[in-house]
Amino acid sequence: MLNRIAVLVLASCVWAGALQAQEVGSASGKGTIERIVEPMTGKSEQVTFQPRYSYAYSESTGATKFTWIVLTEKEPPLKSWAAAKDRAQARQLWCGTEKTSFVAVKLDADWKVDLYFLCPANGAVNTEMLSTWNGLDSVVVGFEIRDTKRLKGTLRTGSGACGDGESWTYCTPTGDYTFDAPLSK
Repeated sequence: MLNRIAVLVLASCVWAGALQAQEVGSASGKGTIERIVEPMTGKSEQVTFQPRYSYAYSESTGATKFTWIVLTEKEPPLKSWAAAKDRAQARQLWCGTEKTSFVAVKLDADWKVDLYFLCPANGAVNTEMLSTWNGLDSVVVGFEIRDTKRLKGTLRTGSGACGDGESWTYCTPTGDYTFDAPLSK
């Protein structure tokens, strides 16, 4: 009888661990995040960012629905982020205390980029609006899979548009990432 109980407890722990592991997705790629070094002079430096984890969730503000995709270098504390009243603030605090970077893109109900947030491993979050130069958006999210359970795709960022009129690319690329994230509510 004790053996059966021990097996059930062990199986429950393994099952719970598997469920928790499914909450965090994967990410890869390379980019940079601007970090302010001297606020009074505006001096900054570029910090390398190479995400390994992804997290996606949806939220509503009144009748408006948003979807967030978050890419991180360290495994994020999803339970505490999900429980936080202000998830954005929870991410910012985590960035500062863990000394790890993240990028987060906020998508509107039509899956278009609303805002882009970057934290360069110091707790200071840069907020960027979407800009378009010669038809090339500064933040582009593409999906291979987009359903109620999973988001898989690419996130590309940069500034300026260089090209020949037919094909445009970023004059200054700042990020080229892939992600595969379970979608949480």
